[in-house]
Amino acid sequence: MKKLACALAAGTLLALSSLAGPANALPAQPLPGAAVSDDIVNARYHHAPRRVCTVRTVVTRGYHGRRIVKHVRVCRGR
Repeated sequence: MKKLACALAAGTLLALSSLAGPANALPAQPLPGAAVSDDIVNARYHHAPRRVCTVRTVVTRGYHGRRIVKHVRVCRGR
C-alpha cells in the first residue's frame, strides 16, 4: 500500500510539472511548393437534392374484370 501511494504521488507530481511549463512547438511554416497568397478565396458549395424514389402498387382491372397488379416506381426531387 505504501509503494502504491508513493507511485501515485510521483505520477501526480510528474503530470503537474509537465502542465505547468510552456508549450514549445514549432511555428507553422508554409510548404515550399505551395503558392502563398493573401487573397480571400470565396468557395461556393452546391448541394443538389437527391432523388427520392418509392415503389407504389397500382391495381387495375383487366378485360374480363381480373386484377392486374403493377409496381410503379415514382420519383420526386430535382
